[in-house]
Amino acid sequence: MSTQDETKLLGRFELISIAVGNVIGGGIMSVVGVAIGLTGRSVALALVLSGILTFISILPKSFAAATVRMNGGEYSLATLLGGEFFAGVYIAFWLTNFFGASLYCTSFAQYFEMLVPGLNPSLVALALLAIFYVLNILGIKVAAKAQNYMVVILIAALLLFSFFGFGHVKPGFFQQPDFMRNGFIGIMYAAALMNFACGGAGHIVSFGKQSKNPTRDIPISIVIASLVVTVIYAMVAIVAAGVLPISEVEGQSLAKVAFEVLPYPLYLFFIVGGAMIALATSLNALMGWLPPPIVQACEDGWLPKKFGESSKRFGTPHWILTFIFVMAGLFIVAGWDVGDIATVGTFLANAGTLVVVITLIRLPKVLESKWKKSIFHVSDWIYKIIWFAALIVTIVFEYFLFDILSTGQKYSLVAFTLIAMAYSYLMIRRKNLTIDTSFEED
Repeated sequence: MSTQDETKLLGRFELISIAVGNVIGGGIMSVVGVAIGLTGRSVALALVLSGILTFISILPKSFAAATVRMNGGEYSLATLLGGEFFAGVYIAFWLTNFFGASLYCTSFAQYFEMLVPGLNPSLVALALLAIFYVLNILGIKVAAKAQNYMVVILIAALLLFSFFGFGHVKPGFFQQPDFMRNGFIGIMYAAALMNFACGGAGHIVSFGKQSKNPTRDIPISIVIASLVVTVIYAMVAIVAAGVLPISEVEGQSLAKVAFEVLPYPLYLFFIVGGAMIALATSLNALMGWLPPPIVQACEDGWLPKKFGESSKRFGTPHWILTFIFVMAGLFIVAGWDVGDIATVGTFLANAGTLVVVITLIRLPKVLESKWKKSIFHVSDWIYKIIWFAALIVTIVFEYFLFDILSTGQKYSLVAFTLIAMAYSYLMIRRKNLTIDTSFEED
């Protein structure tokens, strides 16, 4: 049986690798064309804005990660700082993140079909899902090592796309009507949508229990990953929107532009090493950061305890991983639209983030002594300014995402939110919860 120290396997490089792999994935490869349709060639500006605003929105969470080791990730933050009601609402939203697995697999299959036409996309998507399900069942150390190699290949592919593409960018890039085609509002719609592509770095807070030095390595990894990804995204977006007419690239993947700017061997490398690896790394990372808060919620009584049990042989949450596999597989088989999954999924993920951000106002008070010893400690008034900025950014993103949704989707999400709140209230009334805030000093 492993000791607790033996479970702390992730160093800074592994955490940065997971964060970068989690950020660069379904968004830049699948949704950038939709963002181009909203704002035209100013999509690069929208991505930079989204990266900056997303970084602001996760700063208070990074400060919390630098204060204590959160064994239940963001769920532990909601519980510790917000109490039972916020914890229950948060875990309801957190469970919906499995939609991301379906999105990544479906997008992967679309790129794969470009290389091997004629194969059933659903079967390809299910095969990818099964591979990473097994990989993560085998253990976090195996998954982390796989992530390291994939992220290096991924970054190389995107840099090649940018390097070769810059020479093909047409003159008049900043001229209207293709630049800022819908004004500042168009940029904000695109920035909110691309929050899906920029916000994944903060999820490594969920790896507190598996990290060697989480209070230092997790926040530093979030900062480094966010900066690296924002720069790469900006370069990729300039090429994606600047080579071909907007009418030919809006709503499309990056494959069409890649075919235009890259020699064929490098085009193949981009499809495999860029698009397909990006989606695979996001899927791999999701299967790592999604279970820990659910495990803690099971131990606290929000969900059946057996659901959160770990495999005796590998020490991994096999029931939760199986849940992700089954639910994502069902949506793949059902053929859900990628765009709808991305928009609704991003809104739900941001709703969970909003719950955590609201509770983070209490960080300096609840963890006063530990906060003062944190390497990221700032004065109370500076922290409140940062917290307020994060709150406003999260609300603004939610507003623009909500505005994009169809009427039916809006009603469904409002209903889900009310159900989540009612669920939390009723579970508290049952008084069967045994809440463990699950944090420890590093």
